[in-house]
Formats: sequence, structure tokens, C-alpha cells
Amino acid sequence: MLNVSNLLLDFRITSHCDLGCDLCFRNPGILDSSKDKALAVIDKMYDVGFRRIGFTGGEPTSRKDFLELIEHAKQKGFMTYLSTVGHRFVMDHERLNNVLDWVGIPIDGIKKEINSTIRSDKMSNQHRVVKNILTWLPQASNKINIKLTTVVSQANIMELHDLISWVEALPYNVQAWRFYQFCPLGVGKEKREKLEIDTQLFLEQMNRVKALHPEMPVSWATFEERDNANVVMEPNFNVIIPDGENYTLLCNMYTDSREKILSSIFGNNHVMQKCENNRFWLDNREFIS
Repeated sequence: MLNVSNLLLDFRITSHCDLGCDLCFRNPGILDSSKDKALAVIDKMYDVGFRRIGFTGGEPTSRKDFLELIEHAKQKGFMTYLSTVGHRFVMDHERLNNVLDWVGIPIDGIKKEINSTIRSDKMSNQHRVVKNILTWLPQASNKINIKLTTVVSQANIMELHDLISWVEALPYNVQAWRFYQFCPLGVGKEKREKLEIDTQLFLEQMNRVKALHPEMPVSWATFEERDNANVVMEPNFNVIIPDGENYTLLCNMYTDSREKILSSIFGNNHVMQKCENNRFWLDNREFIS
């Protein structure tokens, strides 16, 4: 069972993002904390016993001090993960390479119209971003594990084989690839009619592509499997967990005591088991710098 040292806690360091993705599950409008408070909360997380931290958003790289926050976490002794669209990854790679263990980058299709439908027109060339990164990486002295993420919806459910084949032909082999059934959370609740898919269809297609691509590190999670399955800290340090189509508040990392933080997060064995199942890929390929 998960304990405080091996739970990956996602820190939404900003709720800001100007990409306008239809599937977004962030809670918009929460103001960013100051850098000093963010650093203090990272210190408190370590003191409480956490050893794995994910930097997410919004788009975390839109926060000017995101590199400093990751560097601070690594200096404290955290396993570090960054969830980003990847537009800055090559530019920031030299600085990230010794302080970042994992980066998660989305790819939902290899056609502009699919990317625009699932996310936004600004993300229509996201497959080109991924191609550039996976073409560049073999030439780099890279220490960072690469995880692709794909949200499966009405727009791309029948295109998964082509997507995997396209990535499979690129020069760099990724360490993990997670496919997620579309979840109507946050901003995404407004787009459920356009994007929501049947769970049985999702599972049938995922089993089909896994059989066709047995060498690819493909895994997946349904909406139900993701529900209650990741612990998130908002920019205001509220710690929340997805609960159906909403979020449930557990505690506040900045103001609450260590005892309340631990009891509110780890007091439900069912939730912890779901969190463990959702993040098994991390233990399979964890990189220790």
C-alpha cells in the first residue's frame, strides 16, 4: 500500500494556460502563489515525508520560476516529474537534465483536425512538437524518462493504431505511454457531449492496439480507474482529489498540521490503492539521479 514517501503528489504551480484545450481538467482562476511560499510548501512536503513531486498546471512552464521550483525540489531530495505540452523542453533541457526524472508530454493524434478537436487550434501541431523532441533526444545526453499521454475521446478512438505506429517509427523509444479515457472534470465538463466515449469501446480499442504493438510501453486507465486516483495540490495549496465530476478538498499543505495532512490523504485505503494502481508505471521505470 502507498505511503507518504512513494505517493506522487501533483503540484499545480499555476492554473494559467492560454492554449484553451477542451479536455482540460484544471480549475481555472486560482491565483499563483509567490515563489517564497511555493518553496516553503515544497520544504514542508519534504518535512511531512513526501519524496515524489509532480509539477503540473495549467501549463507549468508558463510560470517564470518553474525551473527554480524543480531545482529546489531535486536539491531537497525529491523524485521530480513535469507535465508539460513540451514547447520549451528542448530549450530548457540542459538545465532540466540533472534535476528532472520524468517528463509527461501529450499527444492525441497525428492530424491537425484531431488535435484541434480534442484540444484547440493552438495545439493543432502538437504531434510535430513530439516528433521534434523524439527526433532530437537520441543526439542529447538525456537522463530524463519520457512519458507520453493520450486522452482518448470520440475524436481519436479509431485512430490509435495509426498514432502508435507513427510514434513507433520515431528515433527515440519512450519509457511509458498512458492512454486515458476522457474525463469530464474541470473545464472539460463543458465538452462532454463532444468528447465523451463509452468505457467498453475504450477498453476494446486499447486491448486491440496493445496486441498490435506489444513492444510499446502502452497502458491505460478508464474514467472510473482514474477517479479518486491522484492527489493534486492547487496553486493555493489546497490538496484535492478527483471525485466523480468534481474535486473533493482534503486539506491545505500550507496551513494544516502534518497530522491532518497525513490523515486526510492516507486515511482511505481504497483511495490509496487506486492511486497506486494509477501510477504503477513510475515504479517500473523510476530513474534515480
